[in-house]
Amino acid sequence: MKTIKTYKNETLDDIELNDEYEELELINCKCQKIDLTKAKLNYFEISESLIESSNFANLDLREKTIIKTTFKNCNFLGTNLSGAYLKDIIFENCNFTYANFSTAHLEKTTFKNCNLKDATLYKIEQSKLKFEDCNLDSVDVFETNLKNIDLRTCNINHIKIDIPSMKGLIVNEEQALALAKFLQIEIK
Repeated sequence: MKTIKTYKNETLDDIELNDEYEELELINCKCQKIDLTKAKLNYFEISESLIESSNFANLDLREKTIIKTTFKNCNFLGTNLSGAYLKDIIFENCNFTYANFSTAHLEKTTFKNCNLKDATLYKIEQSKLKFEDCNLDSVDVFETNLKNIDLRTCNINHIKIDIPSMKGLIVNEEQALALAKFLQIEIK
């Protein structure tokens, strides 16, 4: 049986949400140590919440909505966020290794000290996207406008990026030398 559940103005601590949800909403909640890894989510929305030390690994969050929420120390390993709508979001110390953001809409979204190793940022729509001290090692970035995105404090080793996506990207000298390989420039 599918469940419809709305948590509003609640504190959730150390719980597993592992049902099949027709609808699941977290509105103005404070959540710590929640585990959604076994949940099946048809409709899922988080808004105006604080989520800490929680597990979203391998969760299917395709085309889901998250607004005005802060995530701290959360695990999004392998999570599918393709087509998701994220607005006014802060991710701090979160793991996004192998996460998929293809075609996601990221508006006023900040990643601080996050690991995005081997994540996919294909055709994302973004406005005021920020990365601070993030690991972007081996990230796939294609057909994504990164104009005015500052990656100077990030690790971009082995990044896979197309030339149009680099236009207007802000990097340091060392990163610029590494990105020169995509322009087939030989530096001697």
